[in-house]
Amino acid sequence: MNRRTIKSRVSDYLYDHHGVKETLNWTYALFLCTISAIVFTIGYKFFLVPRDVIAEADHFRLVSGGASGVSQTIIMALELIPGSFATLIENNEDFVYSILYFLVNVPIIILAWFGIGKRFTIITLINIVEISLFTNLFSTEWFEDYIVGPVSLFVSNYGGGMISRAIFAGVCTGLSSALTFKIDASSGGIDVISYYIALKKSTLAGKYGVYLNGCILIVYSLLAATKMGWGSQQGMEVMSCALFSIIYLIVTMVVIDMINLRNKKMKIEVVTDKPELVQVLMANIPHGATIIHGEGAFSGRPKTIIEMVISSYEVNQTVKVIRETDPSTFVQVTELKQVYGHFYIKPIK
Repeated sequence: MNRRTIKSRVSDYLYDHHGVKETLNWTYALFLCTISAIVFTIGYKFFLVPRDVIAEADHFRLVSGGASGVSQTIIMALELIPGSFATLIENNEDFVYSILYFLVNVPIIILAWFGIGKRFTIITLINIVEISLFTNLFSTEWFEDYIVGPVSLFVSNYGGGMISRAIFAGVCTGLSSALTFKIDASSGGIDVISYYIALKKSTLAGKYGVYLNGCILIVYSLLAATKMGWGSQQGMEVMSCALFSIIYLIVTMVVIDMINLRNKKMKIEVVTDKPELVQVLMANIPHGATIIHGEGAFSGRPKTIIEMVISSYEVNQTVKVIRETDPSTFVQVTELKQVYGHFYIKPIK
């Protein structure tokens, strides 16, 4: 039995057993959601705000952006309050961060529920809860002493310092967001807002995250510089750390847009001798097409030229349908920057 036959039989079985299919879809989504939460927490604890590195110099922290960055900014603002309250916040930063991270996401979850989709919102909420839980788990004394501390110090001392932390943290955060985007969910916070904007504009989500997170970064840096003292060396170092945070945000954007291809458009141009290929494509691909009647330059025979705009994740399926119908077809695939007009995108549940 070949691979294609097995895949076809599994597909046919799931088509006839909707309950099993839904169970598998939810299991897969929750699995990726958990992996996403773990990856984000690793980036946050190991590279963004590693305890041992921050203990040596509090101004050597990177701003993560998103709900995490908002939480960090609020903590920084609270630490500016004189008296024992600031000390209480500093001594319980991980606990305060986990609570703030959840609270900041509440209004954003409401936007997701009414503006994007209910399944999207449920999985996003699960991801937020898991991040809060993993943040506290990774803050236990034995985990900090034997895993987080040694890794973060190694990266800081031998891996290039701030630049390596920015890159590794950006990869972790970008991968975390992209994994949730792949299952039509998010990591919460700014991801929800940038995903919502990207859906409305039918474009990639990464750049909107950079715009919004850049604003958070500016506010945080101003507060941190105020705490350290504008005229002090530490105050200047805080502003320099803002530059490394920008690198972190850019790396995050690149990773997200490399993996999350939902709103990326491709143009398919097909030259074929079989006009019936048009009907085959229309029956299998949920997009319209334009037909141009041409003539082969060398053969002089009539040719049918089909132009179709599809999503990037549909390229393999489209080319497979074309090649199975007419193996001698000439196919050209071109990446598009933007598409205007009516274009079908699979709705988010």
